[in-house]
Amino acid sequence: MFEINGTLVLFVASFILFMLALDAIMLKPVGKILEKRSAKITGDLDAAKHSRNQASELVEKYEQDVKRIRHESHTLITKSVEEATRQKTTELAGVQREGAQKLEAAKAEIASERSTLIDELVAHERDLVEAITQKVLGEPVAVDLDAGAVRRTLEEAC
Repeated sequence: MFEINGTLVLFVASFILFMLALDAIMLKPVGKILEKRSAKITGDLDAAKHSRNQASELVEKYEQDVKRIRHESHTLITKSVEEATRQKTTELAGVQREGAQKLEAAKAEIASERSTLIDELVAHERDLVEAITQKVLGEPVAVDLDAGAVRRTLEEAC
């Protein structure tokens, strides 16, 4: 059956030497490479987490800057609109005052011209009444015409 002799001892010894040689030549270098690879993967993951955190911080800072800039621009637009409205109101009031002054000046000028024209018409009417009276009677007659009554009548007619 099973015999223990020198061949078995030699076979066991050579198997142990083969395993030690295999370990020294193949398994230890492969283990070192796997450890390096694992360390590199861990380092890359840590670097990726760090980069992601930095990117998140940059995005958050950017969003805060965008909010701040939007707020500032909204404030600036609001102030500009208010200033434009105030300026428009001021200019419109000035134009209205100027228009009212021109209207009053025109009314005064028209009233003055009307008064002058009515005075001229009263004088022409007196001359016409005297001319008509002279033609009808055939001789010059002094006509006593109430200039105030004629003036009031002409003012009512106009």
